[in-house]
Amino acid sequence: MNASTKRLLVQHILNETKNGELDLNKIMESLIITDEALKSIINMLARDGYIDIKENMISASLDQRLELAVMAIKLGADFEKVSNALGWLEFEELVARVFRENGYNTKSRFRFKAEGRRWEIDVLAVNYPYIVCAECKHYTSGIGNSAARNIIETHIEKTKVLAKHVGELAKNMGIHNWKEAILIPITLTLSPTKMNIYRRVPSVSVFMLPRFLTDFPGYLERLIHIKVDIPIYKPKPKQLKLR
Repeated sequence: MNASTKRLLVQHILNETKNGELDLNKIMESLIITDEALKSIINMLARDGYIDIKENMISASLDQRLELAVMAIKLGADFEKVSNALGWLEFEELVARVFRENGYNTKSRFRFKAEGRRWEIDVLAVNYPYIVCAECKHYTSGIGNSAARNIIETHIEKTKVLAKHVGELAKNMGIHNWKEAILIPITLTLSPTKMNIYRRVPSVSVFMLPRFLTDFPGYLERLIHIKVDIPIYKPKPKQLKLR
């Protein structure tokens, strides 16, 4: 089976199932592919659970689309094109999944109020004593441009505000039984480039995230990290309702 043909087809399916189903009969109108190769690859994808087929219509659930994205990257697909094919929420879910597979509990789009405004962390990942605050961005060219650096500056501010109010938010974060924590801001991209660091905040490829999670405690001093004490959790007394 030609790897480039498989890559093009997987990427095409990823693109076309973003907003719904894909008509199997129309694939050959968009791609230069033989009928034999098309059937072989489609049957393999369906057999292995990457897609569903019903009456010649191809569909892919969120989980299946994430698997297709990973496959496309492994087959050598353009990272920016794969990134664009994934919606924002899909990319965040891919990040959350990698965290969970590496022992972290996660909360996607963690929102909180503090200092007179609303804040949001794309993915909050916790594994004692670490609280990793992840900003998920689609940029693929590193952190050399001003837009990417502004994102990091804002993310640093969000993490510092969260650290100041971690005691009152501990229950919602699922860390109310902890005595202390270390908050670490990072940004995550789909690009497989080597880790960059700007203002002591690492920019990490989601594909390198497992290795980062294993290694970062060894060079924590190089990164922004905020140590906080967490007060003893005291449940609010339930009010007695008089009937």
